Amino acid sequence: MMRMTLALGLVLVTCFYGYGQQVYSFRQTLKRVREANPTLQLQTLDVAASRSDEITAGLRSNPILNNQTLLQLSSKRLPADAGYLSRQNRQFWLQLTKEFDLYGKRNRRVAFAQGLTQVSEANLKENTRQMLRDVALSWLDAWYASVKLDLLQQTQANLDSLVAVNRVRLRNQVVSTSDLTRTEVFSERNAVLILTARQAFANQLMMLQVQLGQTDSVQIDLKDPVLSQVQFDSLLNYALQQRSDVQLARSGMVAAQRNVELQRVLAKPGNELGAIWNPQNAVPYLGVFLTFELPVFSRNQGEIQKSKILQQQAQDQRTFLEKRISVELQTAVNTFRNHQRSIQRFEQLLRQSDQVLNAVRYTYVKGATTLVDYLEAQRAWYETRQSYFDALYDYRKSFVDVLYTSGLISEW
Repeated sequence: MMRMTLALGLVLVTCFYGYGQQVYSFRQTLKRVREANPTLQLQTLDVAASRSDEITAGLRSNPILNNQTLLQLSSKRLPADAGYLSRQNRQFWLQLTKEFDLYGKRNRRVAFAQGLTQVSEANLKENTRQMLRDVALSWLDAWYASVKLDLLQQTQANLDSLVAVNRVRLRNQVVSTSDLTRTEVFSERNAVLILTARQAFANQLMMLQVQLGQTDSVQIDLKDPVLSQVQFDSLLNYALQQRSDVQLARSGMVAAQRNVELQRVLAKPGNELGAIWNPQNAVPYLGVFLTFELPVFSRNQGEIQKSKILQQQAQDQRTFLEKRISVELQTAVNTFRNHQRSIQRFEQLLRQSDQVLNAVRYTYVKGATTLVDYLEAQRAWYETRQSYFDALYDYRKSFVDVLYTSGLISEW
């Protein structure tokens, strides 16, 4: 009676706890990551900061106002009827100049800043792809923890049934006290494993909750098959064109080329042009101010060389990336297909383990076999299912790897 009361209480608590929880399927989880993952939300500020650099790059230089005032301090040389501060005793210099962009430096700066913004946007997409994979695996880990908990609970039900049978049989003097004790030990040990598994499942859900940016607790759709139809023939072409790290490498090459163009134009001499208003001792003068930098020593040689090296590095990185993608994707597809074949073979093993356990349970209840045989059948049944769920986890994980290496996970 007490066991039934505790079970009923557990069900009620579970129902109350689960009420109002958001249940996430595999695809809903990935969608939520793109919308609300805290880490990605912070990284979007990097893009905003890069756009601010575009504003800075597009600013024109400010005009420069220069003033000089000279006074003649010798009283012997003062003009007649004039004081120290009079116009006749003063030279005034007012100069207004501005740097003029004759070589398109501003346009090159803007283009380079826009290139860096594109790099920042592509980097955010690549970080999103990485995060999607991490959260997808967290979802699978939560599912795996759940099925392990469920398997232990099924085993517990079998062991509790065996304990109840042996207690009756002990009263009827069909089994010994040691047989009952052994079954109770197995049952208690399995109950301890259930507590550990339940905590592991709760921990996985809490981790998933943080990654999804949820304030409330979450649950996952345990019936979600995860797997979907994928056209493997077109995956490589898609990956080479659409994968986020390819886009990042492509943006890096564009930015590197624009940097080369910018550094070359920065080697051009700077110049200033302006006007001068210069009254001297009450005599007005008007002039023109013009300066040219003479590129005798510094012609931005170091930055030009550096920009060319970075451009070559970006090109080499793109070439290496394409080769790596081909290998990664082929490996992921082969691994997926291998796990697919393994899962198909497990279907027959599961049926056989069910049949064996049911047959041994029946013969044990009838007294036609020993407790050792029954426990061995129970262990084989448990290990078969554990191996199946291990294989199913690897199968689903390999599917995530296919999505990740192909870049499809960014749109899944």
